[in-house]
Amino acid sequence: MGAVELPHEAPRKIENTPGRLGSWSVNSAVSRVGTPWTRRLAKAALMIPKIRYYEKLHADVSDEKLIELSMELRGKARGKWDLDALLPEAFGLVSVSIQRTLNIRPFDVQLAAGTVMHFGGLVELSTGEGKTVSASAPAYLNALSGKGVHVTTVNDYLAKRDAEWIGPVYQKLGMSVGVLQQKMDESARVTAYKADITYGTAAEFGFDFLRDRLKLRGGQANAAPFWAAWTGGAGRLDPRVQRPLHYAIVDEADSIFVDEAKTPLIIANPTRAAEPDEQVVFKWADQLAREMRRDQHFVMNAKKDKIELTDAGKHLVRYSNPPTGKHAKAMDKLLEAVERGLQAHYRFMRDQHYMVNGEKKIVIIDEGTGRPMPDRHWRDGLHQAVEAKEQVQINMPSSHAAQITFQNFYRLYTKLAGMSGTLLPNFWEMRKVYRRWTTKVPTNKPNRRDNLPDLVFPTEEAKFDAVVRKTQEMLAVGRPVLIGTRTVEASKKISAKLTAVGVAHQVLNAEQNENEAEVVAAAGQPGRVTVATNMAGRGTDIKLGPGVAEKGGLHVIGTERHEAERIDRQLVGRAGRQGDPGSAQFMLSLEDQLLEGLGVAKQRELEQLGKAGGSRDWNAYAPLFRQAQKRVEARHYRQRLDLMNYDKQRQEMLQDLGADPYVD
Repeated sequence: MGAVELPHEAPRKIENTPGRLGSWSVNSAVSRVGTPWTRRLAKAALMIPKIRYYEKLHADVSDEKLIELSMELRGKARGKWDLDALLPEAFGLVSVSIQRTLNIRPFDVQLAAGTVMHFGGLVELSTGEGKTVSASAPAYLNALSGKGVHVTTVNDYLAKRDAEWIGPVYQKLGMSVGVLQQKMDESARVTAYKADITYGTAAEFGFDFLRDRLKLRGGQANAAPFWAAWTGGAGRLDPRVQRPLHYAIVDEADSIFVDEAKTPLIIANPTRAAEPDEQVVFKWADQLAREMRRDQHFVMNAKKDKIELTDAGKHLVRYSNPPTGKHAKAMDKLLEAVERGLQAHYRFMRDQHYMVNGEKKIVIIDEGTGRPMPDRHWRDGLHQAVEAKEQVQINMPSSHAAQITFQNFYRLYTKLAGMSGTLLPNFWEMRKVYRRWTTKVPTNKPNRRDNLPDLVFPTEEAKFDAVVRKTQEMLAVGRPVLIGTRTVEASKKISAKLTAVGVAHQVLNAEQNENEAEVVAAAGQPGRVTVATNMAGRGTDIKLGPGVAEKGGLHVIGTERHEAERIDRQLVGRAGRQGDPGSAQFMLSLEDQLLEGLGVAKQRELEQLGKAGGSRDWNAYAPLFRQAQKRVEARHYRQRLDLMNYDKQRQEMLQDLGADPYVD
């Protein structure tokens, strides 16, 4: 995929829209008697006039005076002043700095979002409303205390991009900015953490925390002599790179708090290739899994999200020449190995859950983002089962040196805030797990996106043909199209159909993700067609090219609903940003994987119905997709709570034994 050229045009100046937060009298009343989450927004709205007062007061001061004012605030913050009392002036200074540095003026809604985040709230802020700007004021205010602020993004690219873009705003106020990157050495990490504000991914912050715990367990922190505290040598001899966890702002908070909640951060000892005799059980289990028949030898338990052997299946395991001699395993271990083999064949699909890269290695695909995760491995022998299935090199499971879940890591911060375009669907989970209220902040301009009703087709083939026809219709009137797919395989099929009818397009998936940001950014240009997995749902904004708004804006087509409503909303949110026109529609089929959420029997019935065809009102089946989605979301929610409770019990047990709950 070549580089994507964008036309050179002057950036569109978007002005603040007054009144989007409501009147003073209404906010004054709601701030006293509203629900906890509406009170937060009302109180934030009441702060805006005070912030604008200081913005106007300091608008004409020199750059030197601006730093002087900032340093005065820092002195107060490190003295006896409460940060809440400094908020109006601090936010006003940030607004002045943004105008001088970036030539934009923060919207009222951005300042309100920042206020909510300062008070430790979660904010739902729609796509394109400027989350980087919204986070800048609370990050600056909380950095004044000198304890460090961590701003979390979903990948290294966004961390570097945001730090480089907003960094000059902080520097104009005399504050330092650091960036964490995956390949960074320890001295560079120390420098990044010493900065007032540090940008990085959740994984980098979490892994540094674990590495520091391992150093402490190894006794390295005791290397400083007793006189170091008076000579200034203690800081240099302390092996830890990270300061105590003070305040975090998590961008795309739902991705970290929900999608990644079931994935613990693990520092593992190095893996090694399995010896031939160690591969015997994995290969035997894989061969047996290939021979087993669904419903006869095993059943798919949707409620438990697992595969279970029937009595006939267990009988087959016992009498199918299991490994003997030094390869022999207890029967319960053999049954587990076969169940993992079945999972590899029936639950983990190539080009959806994983891919095989050029080095013939299994690479997990993050379903929430569509991105490859080369450093991630499935646990409990599942990764080896998938390797056996794909007949690639089997690597032995590694032992764990340290681990922590994202849930537990972020609850270690003294103060926690977050933002995303899709937080409300998990409102009560955020409250229960993180003890945070979620507040919906209005858009700066009214939303003009046209959300069209779902269309249902009998088969996947019919659905993809309809997607191509709709794409051609949109191109005929000069509108760009973004086609969202759930899997790599689906993106390949649609790409082939578009190629067959001569429609030029770009493809973004786990296998083709070069120039990702450029491809996504260009998706709003006239005549552009972009086929993408979920990786197009976050991060880079899609800005409309010349003349596109007049023709109706970007049209988004979702080819399958995801297991989480939030991810559907992320895709839809790519159209109609910042008051632009746009439209979105889902095209579904009775062969879609989501319908498994209704149960195996119902899913098969619908699949057979679709294959039979006929003249039916297929759109009448549309409500079933939301019903299936709700069931799957409820199941995943229970799994996340189970993980949290298990992890809590494990920590308490280790602490009772005097052990470190993260490294022992």
